[in-house]
Amino acid sequence: MRKGLPLLLTLLMTSTAPGLRAESSGHADVAGLTRTVSEIRGQLRDPASRKDDVRALLSGRLAEVRQDGAETPLAFDRLATAGKLDTVPIDFMLAQLHLQTARHFKVEIEKALANRAAPALFIRGGSMTLDQLLAEAASSHPGAVERKGGKVVSRWPIVIWSDSALVISPGQSLELSTEDGAFILNSGLLTVDGGELSASDGTNAGLNAFRPFVATAMTGAVQARGARFNGLGFGGAGATSGLSVLGAALFPSRIASYLTDSSFENMSGISLENTHRVVVSDNHFSGGTGPAIALKGVAGAQIRDNVITGTTEAQAIDVQNTSSSIDVTGNILIGNRGSGIFVANDARDIAITGNLLSGNGRGGVSVVRSACVTIADNIVLSNSQVGIKLRASHALTLSRNDLVANAGAGVSIIDQDENARVVVDGNVFTGNKSGIHGGAASEVALTANDFGGQLPILLDGEFAPYVPHLLRTAAGPEAGSSALTIHANTSSADPVDCKTGS
Repeated sequence: MRKGLPLLLTLLMTSTAPGLRAESSGHADVAGLTRTVSEIRGQLRDPASRKDDVRALLSGRLAEVRQDGAETPLAFDRLATAGKLDTVPIDFMLAQLHLQTARHFKVEIEKALANRAAPALFIRGGSMTLDQLLAEAASSHPGAVERKGGKVVSRWPIVIWSDSALVISPGQSLELSTEDGAFILNSGLLTVDGGELSASDGTNAGLNAFRPFVATAMTGAVQARGARFNGLGFGGAGATSGLSVLGAALFPSRIASYLTDSSFENMSGISLENTHRVVVSDNHFSGGTGPAIALKGVAGAQIRDNVITGTTEAQAIDVQNTSSSIDVTGNILIGNRGSGIFVANDARDIAITGNLLSGNGRGGVSVVRSACVTIADNIVLSNSQVGIKLRASHALTLSRNDLVANAGAGVSIIDQDENARVVVDGNVFTGNKSGIHGGAASEVALTANDFGGQLPILLDGEFAPYVPHLLRTAAGPEAGSSALTIHANTSSADPVDCKTGS
């Protein structure tokens, strides 16, 4: 029945089932959608572009991606007192970096310091602007910070202490010297308001892989709006990733971090770990190794309306290690090396809604060993593997997604625990290698899905014998509401309660 499905039965299913979408598409519709996404990608090549620049193209089947919620403008936190500039021994600064970032610290980073006898700049006691940093360093520590053209170049590492802030204002640019091994350790507040923070060109003689980075740790926070970040980071996720916010349970940040309306070019990525109340919205990430946005142990974050293209080694968005209450909404994720969105390792209460995921080197969305995940209203088009892959996870809902022309199955459900439950409701399957693939799956409820453009394979793997049942359900008098339940659970165990976490 898998490959010999009679066309008559398919036509019966698609022509009589109520509630199916009128836009069930054939080859011409898929080609049109592909052209539109290609045009979107073309218009987003400029790192300065934003999702709003392609809003006119987000219509028809892409309308869900266009939507975004009403946003409360985020205000910068400010410190009332004026900061002072001192120095701190490099050994002390490295010890603090090790203490504050724990396992994320790379001991070999001291190899990158061109002058190990030189101290680090130490901002304490209040707020300091970039101009003030330049002026004070020039008078007391010649050569540590200097103006070069339109940029302020720091050759020494900078420490922002827990009672202080560094402010980069509109039109200002701080460049961290790659050759000298400069970076920023922030335990206070780093504000980039319309300014630029970048790494210099060149290579580091002591540590060839080194690139300057900004590590925000413990009570620290970073707030950026209308900013540009370029060339920062090395070594994957963690303290050296480019821009990191690394919290600690005993030292929660008093100020929330956010990154909005900014561009991130050729960066390893953003790492958010063991922190909370983070907003990453309306940004453009281009190039870089990736993940562009990585979350580990994050409680409460909004990742919305970002554009992420061209990661060279990893997925676009990575949500792992007990992260919870995460909204991934309205993002455009195109042409990344790995999956568009990867959720794993006991993440829970994750909402993935209204995203466009196309041309990614693996799948569109992958969920592994996680629970209470809602995946709804996404366009998952022409990814190199499975559209949405669910593995060893439970309490999952897939609703109203468009799964189109993916090289693997539209949806794959594998390696489930015996009590796992998955709801697949109101999705459209068009031109994937197969519609839904099952392997070692537990309970899967199919309701009102549209397989009109999914030929010849509707159900694959261990789900293949259920094709006749699917056709009868879809063609029946209550097709819009009745469900085909595959491998209905007979165990006495209760399903996961996503509201209570039990």
